[in-house]
Amino acid sequence: MRELRPFLQLLGMRRYWLLGGAALMLLTAAANLGLLALSGWFITATALAGLALAAGAGMQLDIYTPGAGIRLFAVGRAVTRYLERLVNHEAVFRILADLRVWLFRKLLPLDTGTLAGLRNGELLNRLTTDIDTLDHLYLRVLGPVAVAALGLLGGLLFLGWLAPSMALAMGLVLLPAALLASWLTGHQASAAAARLGELDSRMREHLVGDLQAQAELHVFGAARRRQESLLALDTQRLSARQRLAGIQALSQGILIAGMLAALWLALQNGIGAVQQEAITGPVMVAALLAVFALGELLMPLTQAFLLLGRVRWSARRLTELAATPAAIQPPARPAPAPAEHALNFSHVGFRHRPDQPACLSGLDLSLRPGERVAILGPSGSGKSTLLRLALREADPEQGMVTLGGVDLRELSPQSIHSRISWLGQRTTLFAGTLAMNLRLGTPEATDADLWRVLDAVALADAVAALPQGLDTWLGEGGSGLSGGQSRRVALARTLLKPAPVVLLDEPTEGLDRATEKAVLQGIEPWLQHRSVLIIAHDPWRLPRMDRCFTLTAGRLQETACA
Repeated sequence: MRELRPFLQLLGMRRYWLLGGAALMLLTAAANLGLLALSGWFITATALAGLALAAGAGMQLDIYTPGAGIRLFAVGRAVTRYLERLVNHEAVFRILADLRVWLFRKLLPLDTGTLAGLRNGELLNRLTTDIDTLDHLYLRVLGPVAVAALGLLGGLLFLGWLAPSMALAMGLVLLPAALLASWLTGHQASAAAARLGELDSRMREHLVGDLQAQAELHVFGAARRRQESLLALDTQRLSARQRLAGIQALSQGILIAGMLAALWLALQNGIGAVQQEAITGPVMVAALLAVFALGELLMPLTQAFLLLGRVRWSARRLTELAATPAAIQPPARPAPAPAEHALNFSHVGFRHRPDQPACLSGLDLSLRPGERVAILGPSGSGKSTLLRLALREADPEQGMVTLGGVDLRELSPQSIHSRISWLGQRTTLFAGTLAMNLRLGTPEATDADLWRVLDAVALADAVAALPQGLDTWLGEGGSGLSGGQSRRVALARTLLKPAPVVLLDEPTEGLDRATEKAVLQGIEPWLQHRSVLIIAHDPWRLPRMDRCFTLTAGRLQETACA
């Protein structure tokens, strides 16, 4: 159970909610047992009293006290069940929030290179399905098992007081049946539940990938093959589910058989006790009906141990994800933030993997405050790698990158990111309003600021024509905008952040020449008095630059700016 330890500690943060929910579950079970037992006693006692009166015998029976007790148990069961649902679901919602916060705190320090090693579908599955599965840990596993154990013990003690011989008979059968069913489910279902979890994960990854690439699948005629692959995977999932259903059915059968055997033994002992006048007939019936209440209490055990295997599998995956080491470690004792913001690369060497040749070798570059520098070169020459090193998304193998004379490895990520604004190769927009996306790095920006920066990237007229303007909702990935518009929104967001250093990766990629010219002219005022490092393929796709370099064979060669 080592894999559950971190999550049990998280549950401990909500222990008062959980204890309250478990107590209400136990009260519901007690009210159910009391209702069945008292109802059985009352019905039987009333019938016997009626027979006695019909035979002419005198008899007295208090019908008011047991009638009030029956109403109390009936209303109490409804109230405690409602409160139990209310408290337990509130507890589970809080636990899920704790789990998500815990996982995000583990993931946020990871660099983009480490996160890129996780497949999108797999990461999404762990962030959603695996976390949601862990809400079963209390609500479907720990809670029902604890209540079943305490309820069975309390029920047998109650029956021992009511009818000792019947309680002994039921205990000798019910307890072993509950233990056998729990052991069988936990032992046999663990591997099958893990297998089903793995197949469900693969299915979601398959579906996410196929939905994202449906255009390519149809164009290249691969849709049918992917459908067949998906069908084969679904067949395996169905087989795993059938195995789990078989295990659950067998375990429930053992419990039901144990309950019936306990009833039969209790009935035999009860008849003998009635004949010996050790107990009355109504007491015997009350004890027999109490067995049904105990059986209802024990039935969730099979589901609990069935889910335990899946919960443990999800817990292992989340623990592995949380323990993923970051390739870039922040300094234990960060250096003070520098007052200057000159960016320098000194004898920098870098390779993406040890088995690959170096993409940068002995590279030297200085970006002075207020200076504009452009790096030109073909795709794959290492231009984007320079920006990653400047953001400390990677560390050089040789040499160092400094900001204000301080090695980036000695600065906290907050110190670096607060001084740098960056536009990457990939445009990332979030599901939200256009204004929210623009204010991502500058939450204090006014609407006037947003309109000014939109005008700079030649988007103001297009946004003004939208019915909701700045409040226009953008879908995931900026759906609702064209590729060029999304790129310009990302550029506007980068310019809006008041950072002294600006890194731009192909800022006008995907734009026609007229729009590109308008954008390059419009962003000029936003680049004033800021250090700017731009990478591009072509020299004419640049604003006014102070120095230009060509990157070839991992080294920089100064060239004339267009």
